[in-house]
Amino acid sequence: MNLSKQLQMLSVMDIAAICGVARSTVSYWIAKKSLPASRDGKKHVVSINNLIAFLEAEDYPVPKSLTEFPDALYQQDLKLFKACWEYWSESHSENGCKSCSVFTNSLMVCFTARNNPGQKCRMDCSECKYFYDYHAPDMSFIHQISNPAAIYKDLYIWSANRAWADLCGVKTKNLIGAGIEEFIHSESLKNIMNYDKKLRMGNSSEVLRFNLSFISRNGNKIKTDLLASPLKKPDGTWLAVVERQYQL
Repeated sequence: MNLSKQLQMLSVMDIAAICGVARSTVSYWIAKKSLPASRDGKKHVVSINNLIAFLEAEDYPVPKSLTEFPDALYQQDLKLFKACWEYWSESHSENGCKSCSVFTNSLMVCFTARNNPGQKCRMDCSECKYFYDYHAPDMSFIHQISNPAAIYKDLYIWSANRAWADLCGVKTKNLIGAGIEEFIHSESLKNIMNYDKKLRMGNSSEVLRFNLSFISRNGNKIKTDLLASPLKKPDGTWLAVVERQYQL
């Protein structure tokens, strides 16, 4: 299936896992024509929006994970954003927040400053309740993508799936807030910085394809064909998906 469709289409197995039902139940929904589906080879696939419409029409609960796909029409309830220091002050568990560089610089995306010497928080982002309450929900869809995929902004990774982590030779949790220079080959850094500059100055709705080389675990280059597409949420971020990779 075309990579751009992976964000919009779900298999019978995906739907069964998301909705907590048997695969035979999903197949029955499709067979009786209640749930519109199309074919991808030998498999049935269903668009996210069609699944949401079906669940609502049949009075089934809509799983929260479905509302977190970027192209879904279903709208979540608005939630007033809080900075990390505001969040922790309300729970009376702030840990050096007022002396942290995230607070003094009023950084709304705290995890991108995790390696900053002035950062005082000792919480692991992958285990942080604030991160999962305010940042992770808009990015959890990425784990439904089979190809290596990451969400990034301003040359920082916000989230990535396991396939991307495997490509970089690290654990998934270590990619939260990581700078791209940690795993992109030096020859490609200039290219991606130029593309980032174009994104800032040009049409942010443009879908880009370009070559990018990663650093393998043994220090060699892994050449990839990369697709980058803008996301509505989180605001100003981009989705990067590796379409093909070549071991050099």
